[in-house]
Amino acid sequence: MSPRIAPRIGRPRIGRRDAIKAGLGTFLLAPGMVEVARSQILQRDEADKVLFPARGLPGGGQLEVRMTMSGEHPDPDVRAVARRVKPYNLESWHAEWTRAAEKNRQLAADFENEGRKVTANEFYLRATDFYRRALVYMPDTDARMLPTYNNLRAMFDKAWSLVSPPFERVEIPYEGQVLEAHFYAARGAAGSRSPVVYNYSGADGILLRGNRGNAPQYTSRGMAFLDVDGPGHGGSLRVKKLFAPPDSERVAKAVIDYLVTRPDIDPNRIGLHGSSMGGYSGPRAATVEKRIRALAMWSGAFNLVEDIFDFYPPIQDRLRWLIGAKTLAEGRSKIAEFTLAGRVNQIECPMLIGYNVDDRIMDPRGALRLYEEATNSRREMLEGVGHGERRFDLRTYIADWFAKELGTA
Repeated sequence: MSPRIAPRIGRPRIGRRDAIKAGLGTFLLAPGMVEVARSQILQRDEADKVLFPARGLPGGGQLEVRMTMSGEHPDPDVRAVARRVKPYNLESWHAEWTRAAEKNRQLAADFENEGRKVTANEFYLRATDFYRRALVYMPDTDARMLPTYNNLRAMFDKAWSLVSPPFERVEIPYEGQVLEAHFYAARGAAGSRSPVVYNYSGADGILLRGNRGNAPQYTSRGMAFLDVDGPGHGGSLRVKKLFAPPDSERVAKAVIDYLVTRPDIDPNRIGLHGSSMGGYSGPRAATVEKRIRALAMWSGAFNLVEDIFDFYPPIQDRLRWLIGAKTLAEGRSKIAEFTLAGRVNQIECPMLIGYNVDDRIMDPRGALRLYEEATNSRREMLEGVGHGERRFDLRTYIADWFAKELGTA
């Protein structure tokens, strides 16, 4: 079945989140979960308790393991965590993912001692991924946050010390510091200049991971891929204390200034992919940075105080941290600066704006507003991408769209 593409759409149909808040009926966490439905009529305050049963926790509702995986997950370690972890419990979340990480860390060390470097690499990367999961929702005030990040980095570095990595480690100057990044070269003739897609991550963005992310989808289509540990992400946030700015064009300028110096990159074919909070940062960057020639978003947004801060209260403390605020009140005031109001008509490059009508974390109405008001951009909308249910064919559709816009299709 082909993805639903709409060059023009009406208001998104009512999603499960809106339905339950209005007291209209069924609330589903996600397809394929062990306990998938709860049908009842709720008053507004009761609905909020179901939607946000973990208001005081840094990960909020995202600490419900069934929001992010199925009980039928093929990985036995993930299934084991899903069986043991206590819902909405940060202590349990960190402990269970750390247990899985340490198990795989020991297995990797054993394989390394046997001289099985490739297998050891794979298991160190599994440990990396499990430490990443243990880390992602930990707040800045938790004493275990930085040691967990350091464990993640140690596993990642160890894995790629045993075999040659598929990426080039690069450092990008940014306002007196450097941003770490991984550059994946395009498949193609040596000496040629290829287009590139720069990945602008969201609130959960961590560069160091146990897999290659989306990079192979782009490199196999003749595009290079640059994954950046930007302000508000990964080690830039946790170690360097670089916070996400509302004017993301500052970050994009630094990254693109680097890209155009590379002899293997075509400076006239640079794309940007923004996911989650990057669904705002990408369009905001394109209002100023005209070297962006194509822009796609995995959850488009217009105004982050409305589209995520107020829409999904459990994420508020994490947003407060990554934008550099001390209190939630200050965080709400600062994130109000993350808006495209008065700027959206400055976007001139083509856009593919993704959204999900059932998105619990990012309000799909923000994507629609971006579409409606960015009248100087040739744009279209893609339904079925965002937080919650994710279809692999739509990820490949986005890569195909970039290939077409950047001239490799």
